[in-house]
Amino acid sequence: MSEPLKKPNQAPESYAPKEVPEIMKLAAEARDQGEERDASRTAPAGGGGSNLLPNARAMFDGMKGQNYKLPDCLKFIWECLDEAAQPDYWDFAAAIGDSVAMVYNRNLTTIDEYCVSGYLAGPEYFSYNFDTLGREHSYVTAAQLNADKEKYLRQVADSIDRGLPVIVWTTLEARQRKDVPGWVDYCLVVGYEDQTLVLNIGNSDVGALLHKCDTSGEIGMDLIFVGDRRREITMEELYLSAANKMLHWLTLPERDGMFFGAAAFRAWADDIEGGRYNDKNIDLWGNYGAYVCNLAISPGIPFFAYRKLAEMNPVHARYMALHDKIVKIFPAHVPDDSVPKGGKKTASGASLSVSAAACS
Repeated sequence: MSEPLKKPNQAPESYAPKEVPEIMKLAAEARDQGEERDASRTAPAGGGGSNLLPNARAMFDGMKGQNYKLPDCLKFIWECLDEAAQPDYWDFAAAIGDSVAMVYNRNLTTIDEYCVSGYLAGPEYFSYNFDTLGREHSYVTAAQLNADKEKYLRQVADSIDRGLPVIVWTTLEARQRKDVPGWVDYCLVVGYEDQTLVLNIGNSDVGALLHKCDTSGEIGMDLIFVGDRRREITMEELYLSAANKMLHWLTLPERDGMFFGAAAFRAWADDIEGGRYNDKNIDLWGNYGAYVCNLAISPGIPFFAYRKLAEMNPVHARYMALHDKIVKIFPAHVPDDSVPKGGKKTASGASLSVSAAACS
């Protein structure tokens, strides 16, 4: 009678180490954290759930000339989308008109707006730009948001849970109430917690990166949700679109006392010569200094797109000559130091008229 078969060693030392490998520990931790995150996402904002995107960062660095907030909001979103083409701040500023056209408001104001995206904020402006950027979007006004909070706060939560921030445009009333620290026009929703939205205001001027906005009362903000990709956009296509649409931004017609491009220079010059600033009580920053700031960083900057196109594809070689011609007429600050820095100071209406002629 044969001996019974011996059972093999089910866990030989070579296959079953006494200690769990480090990579398995990390995988288990990631799994557990994922389950915790999923459990916290069972309810939208206002319903007891919470979620916060992990990649909130400083934004709107004025010391780098990044005085327009929407371009940085778009850059942040593209980082989250992980698109093949990753435009930088100045690429977006050129594409959406902020660094293209001078602006001027003939109305007395304390809003301190001095860019195209601030003057034109609204559904029409975003439709035009998201067509350029090749993505779907939906625009929800503050009135719509307050009329159906549950619906739209759930939509915010869904977007955050998919890892995608939501663009915020704060209304004038909200800014006057100081709903958000500082004077924030554009920012991002990057999280939610119970009845609050977590905003990435990223503004060093107010010493805060995140701000919790209560949603129990009136919400003074429009929301812009980024949707699916409509078509893939390459950097060459983005630069070409920015170059071709400069004329659009520079020739926008006057809207309720707000001027663009050469018309802005001319209106500002006329008001200087007409004595608008003789009033000692006028808010000089909002009604004068803001336009000096715009003048310093806008006209001339986006023409780097012409050079980029010429370098990318010989088909666009003609743009290099145009680039060189423009920067000789109007040197300005640019993101890559390829153009002489230090635009000319303009201390009179007459000199602004000369600048207007150069931009015509």
